[in-house]
Amino acid sequence: MNRSNMALYNSLMTANRTLPWLQDTLQDAVWNSWQVSYRDVRILDAQGRLYGVFNLTEHDLSSEGNQATLQELLLGAARAIDSDKDSLPDDWEILHFGNLSARPEQDPDGDGYDNFTEFAFGSDPTDPQSHPRISAKLLKGQQNMFTVEFHRPAGGILKYPMETSADLAHWIDGTGQIFSKPTLNLYDGTGTAGVSFTVPNNDQRQIFLRVLASPGR
Repeated sequence: MNRSNMALYNSLMTANRTLPWLQDTLQDAVWNSWQVSYRDVRILDAQGRLYGVFNLTEHDLSSEGNQATLQELLLGAARAIDSDKDSLPDDWEILHFGNLSARPEQDPDGDGYDNFTEFAFGSDPTDPQSHPRISAKLLKGQQNMFTVEFHRPAGGILKYPMETSADLAHWIDGTGQIFSKPTLNLYDGTGTAGVSFTVPNNDQRQIFLRVLASPGR
């Protein structure tokens, strides 16, 4: 966050960067209301609550010990907690239901997708118009590529193994024949990331893919 009298340097600080940059104003006086000190790193949890403050003047990052402390703070803020061990993170349940009473097999909005599926594919379990969306397309070229794309929660709380089948009856592990692109963090406030899997299909054989979601721990 930039001080109200330092706006002249905003373009320098934001050039070639994608991190949020907040410019304070005399009217908003966020610097004062947040009790910010110069060079503070303010770390928020999944619900936007202040998790910790790490000042870079007091803790020089040229020190490996300070680097490790900051890393642990960041990891702690990002760590998913599932206190009732139902495969639904506490923050996700509180965000959508206000408590931890939701069960993974329930479908409170009646859209045909249970809570676990809605969590796994980044949709809203309380909105019947919000569905898990998995898109598939065939890209033709020198190599025919069959691509599957979907959204998932950012981080590694779940695993997403892919399986292939030629007849929808017999499924095999797709490891070795399915290629994944790097996960794309969306930074759109939903806490989800974009995932893309591709299967070469040069012989144009019939092939089916399915995406599985399972707890990552």
